[in-house]
Amino acid sequence: MKNRSLCSAVLTGLGGIVLLLVIVDHFCFGCVILDGHFWSPTLSVKPLSVDFGDVSASDDVRQEIVVKNAGRSSLVLERVQPSCASCIVVLSYPKESIPPGKQAKIVFSLNMSQMQGGVETSFIIISNAKPQEVAVVRVTANVLPE
Repeated sequence: MKNRSLCSAVLTGLGGIVLLLVIVDHFCFGCVILDGHFWSPTLSVKPLSVDFGDVSASDDVRQEIVVKNAGRSSLVLERVQPSCASCIVVLSYPKESIPPGKQAKIVFSLNMSQMQGGVETSFIIISNAKPQEVAVVRVTANVLPE
């Protein structure tokens, strides 16, 4: 009879441990990543705002944005899409996946040939990150007359 109650206690304890592991994996030790996103890639973008300041319409202005995978699986940038295709030119972005903890760069330029005065535009970064799949980078400049 002792062996049966010992077996029963061990099985109950193991069942409790398995249940606890499932709950911990789901809520990832109380962090804000819920709904099974603990093992997902996480998109971190710096800076989220670029101000070129005063520039001439003939200036070639470029900027690099750092994209970091702060998650636990590979991050894939599916698209980098300007809100205005004639204003922002995306020169390069990583086509291969970004491993956890690593970073890559997005290089873009501002096409100011048809602009004058204050310019506000943006581009979006669409990825496989969870829970936030999209990041918006705002771009501003003041284009001086030639």
